[in-house]
Amino acid sequence: MNTGILGTRAGLVADINLLAQIVILLLLCVGALQARSKHFDRHHGVMIAAVIVNAAAIVFIMNPAFFRVLPFALRNPGAPGPVMMLPHAAVGALAELLGIYIIARTQLDPSATSDWPGMKRTMVVTLLLWLLALAGGIALYMAWYV
Repeated sequence: MNTGILGTRAGLVADINLLAQIVILLLLCVGALQARSKHFDRHHGVMIAAVIVNAAAIVFIMNPAFFRVLPFALRNPGAPGPVMMLPHAAVGALAELLGIYIIARTQLDPSATSDWPGMKRTMVVTLLLWLLALAGGIALYMAWYV
């Protein structure tokens, strides 16, 4: 019996999280376009929104799910769920922390953007980590609910 909105065995909260991650992906695309167009204030605003939405999803959806599954994961570390979940959580947490770092650094030190090559590399690494976490999250969703 499905209780979500995407027609899978997932509950409503898991479906909302998946949809939130898709919204974040769209925000990242819009933010990249803003940066490419040299609208850095808009880019910054969109990236702040993406990091905040992701932080809310982590705190209110992913953390509770993680701690619900953690006892099983610790008892069965070789099971497919834990094998996928633990790297997904680690990569996703690192991406979120880097996103918070970038925003904090640019908010607290506006001259941080003068370190453009280093900041750009950090942004690219953060994006790649987030995309890897997204792929892992989609793989987990598919494995558990489809």
